[in-house]
Amino acid sequence: MLHTLTKILYRTLNKIITPPRVTFIQPSFRLLTTHVDIPQRLDYSPRKHWSTEDTEKLIKLVNKYGNKWKVFTYYFPERTSLCIRAHYLSVKNDNTRWTLEEKKILQQYFSSIPDHDNIQWEEAQKLLPKHRTIGRIKQFYANTIHPNINKGSWTEEDSRKLAQLIETYGTGHWDIISKELGTRSEEQCRNKWAYEVKTLKKGDFTKEEDEALIHHVKKHGLDNLHLIKEEMKSLRSISQLRSRYNNVLDPQIDKSPWTEEEKEEAARLYAEYKNIKTVKAKMNSKRSIRDMYNHLRKR
Repeated sequence: MLHTLTKILYRTLNKIITPPRVTFIQPSFRLLTTHVDIPQRLDYSPRKHWSTEDTEKLIKLVNKYGNKWKVFTYYFPERTSLCIRAHYLSVKNDNTRWTLEEKKILQQYFSSIPDHDNIQWEEAQKLLPKHRTIGRIKQFYANTIHPNINKGSWTEEDSRKLAQLIETYGTGHWDIISKELGTRSEEQCRNKWAYEVKTLKKGDFTKEEDEALIHHVKKHGLDNLHLIKEEMKSLRSISQLRSRYNNVLDPQIDKSPWTEEEKEEAARLYAEYKNIKTVKAKMNSKRSIRDMYNHLRKR
C-alpha cells in the first residue's frame, strides 16, 4: 500500500515539475503574400533603373513589414536582396552622388522657369527617378544652377576677397562667405580654398599627366577620380583632375570653331538665363563649360 502511494506521488510531482514540451515552428511570411499575385523569379539585373513607383512600393513594404529583404525579392523578381537593401538605404540616407541623368533633369527644369524666386521644389522632386530630399535639391541648385553663380576662373580680386572673408569668419562658415562674395557658391569657395592651401602641384598639366589621366578614365570611369589619383600617384587635387578632363581631354567635347549662329544663340540665351549650364543644356551643345564661358566673356 505504501509502495503504491509513493509511486502515485512521484508521478504527480514529476508532471508538475517537468516543463511542457515546446514545439518550435519555422517563421512564415504568408502574411506578406496574402492576396498578392507573386510573379515568377527572373534573371536579376542589379543595374536596372529603379522607377519612382517601385521606390515608393519598397518604402511602404519596409514601413509595414520591416527589413525583410529576401522576402521582398518576390515583389521585385529581377533584383537581389542586397540590391533591394542598398537602394532602400541610399533613398533613406540620401547621401549618394548626383547622377548625370538627375543633373540633366534638374538643369532642364530650372532653365524652363522664368521666375527663380518662386521655384516649386516639390515639382522638381517628383521629376527625379530617385527620391531626393528638398534640402538636397536646394543645395544642388545653390551650388550649380543659381543664375548668380560665376562659373569662370577666379580673378586675383576674388581670391583676395575670399582670403579676407576666411580670415574674418574662419573655414566653418562657407554659407556666410558665399553670401558675402555674391557670385560664388559654398562649394566653389570651399574648393578654391582647399586648392590654395592643400594642392601640392599647380600650373599646366604635362603631356604625361594628360595621357595617364585619359588612360585611367577609360579604365575606371570619371566617377572614380580618387582611385585614379591614387594609381597615377598624382599630386593634383580631385577638382583639378575633373576639370582638366571635362574641359580639355574629354573626346566628346566639340572643339570646332564657333559659327555665327552659335554665337548669336549663346548670347541670346545667356542674356535671358544668366547661366552657362542652362545655355549649354538649351543649345544641346557639346562644348565645354569653360569654352562657352570664355567665349561669352569676350562679347
